[in-house]
Amino acid sequence: MAVDSTSTTDTGRGLPEPVVEELLAEPYRRVVLRSLHATDGAITVRQLATRVVASERSIRPEAVSPRERERAQECLYEHHLPKLTATGVVRYNSRNASVELDDAAGQLLDRI
Repeated sequence: MAVDSTSTTDTGRGLPEPVVEELLAEPYRRVVLRSLHATDGAITVRQLATRVVASERSIRPEAVSPRERERAQECLYEHHLPKLTATGVVRYNSRNASVELDDAAGQLLDRI
């Protein structure tokens, strides 16, 4: 998974529209972005997974089972975080497995 990524195209105008549309087309990714936006700074992928499951199921984070959290973490690592980090929307820190919104996030947050 990429740790450093750029958030602008070669022309400096932000993410291309097709990329924005692709990123926002997945409902799970929109929940991820909302969860990170509601957070002040970086959180662990484990915490993010818990928040995403809780949001999707409309339950309290404490009610998320370990199995649900593990499945969500796997989904984040395999499908969503690679795309979000590669486009500069999310920054991933492999040293402590934390994530936070990056420079290009504003372009997507304005549309969800």
